[in-house]
Amino acid sequence: VRRGRAASRPHPWRIAAYFLALGLAFLFVEIAYIQRFIVFLSHPLYAVAVVLCAFLVFAGMGSGYAPRLAERLAGGDARRGPRISAIELAVLGIGVISVTYLVVLPPVFRWLMPLSITLKILVSLVLIAPLAFGMGMPFPLGLSRVSERAPELVPWAWGINGCASVLSAILATILAMHFGFTLVVASALVLYVAAAAVFRGSLLGRV
Repeated sequence: VRRGRAASRPHPWRIAAYFLALGLAFLFVEIAYIQRFIVFLSHPLYAVAVVLCAFLVFAGMGSGYAPRLAERLAGGDARRGPRISAIELAVLGIGVISVTYLVVLPPVFRWLMPLSITLKILVSLVLIAPLAFGMGMPFPLGLSRVSERAPELVPWAWGINGCASVLSAILATILAMHFGFTLVVASALVLYVAAAAVFRGSLLGRV
């Protein structure tokens, strides 16, 4: 029994890799979108306020919905074969929206530039909402599974994610200065995919 319990325990370094990747990726996207919306909103202060507010609010909504999504996906028919997990679905959504926005946002911004600042802010919130909603899911889903399998490692997960959030601001700025913000977004997508892969391959199981 002890061996079975030990085998089911998630490895601390897998948890570290997962929450490190999430912390870096979230801030990478956030910082990149602040930069992208500066031109559209015509002022850095507006861009910072609107983008940060949108990401915090809609990511929080995504975090709140994540357990319900996980329950719905877990309730499918097991005879249909492997199902996509909630984390994988969230990462897939993040990837699709991010890649679409890389292509669509520049012409959309040029088209909507004559709008008033109030309407621009509303448009910005609408554009950010689906992306931020998906980005709010992986963290609570991972944290929930860690708390089930190894509750003593929950502070470890929080700490790693917090450190990554601090480091990401510096790394995103360096990457953007040398390679541009498109690469910052691409790096964030790679980190999200890596996080999903680490979680799927670990002993944490599917969420």
